[in-house]
Amino acid sequence: MRTNLFIAALLLLGVVEHIYPDVILVSYQHHGKTRYSEVSRSQSACEPEAGQQVHFLKDYKIVTCES
Repeated sequence: MRTNLFIAALLLLGVVEHIYPDVILVSYQHHGKTRYSEVSRSQSACEPEAGQQVHFLKDYKIVTCES
């Protein structure tokens, strides 16, 4: 139970900005500023499109793609 809560606290919601061969660039809001994170394309759970909302672990991987 604690592990699930810990992982949920680390998930961020962002928007896919660009897809490169090895990484996906995701933008997200943090304290009112737009930040960017490069996540692994090969380790991500789904293959998003540019402009799609995703839940991700910062600088690691995408966990879910919103439809």
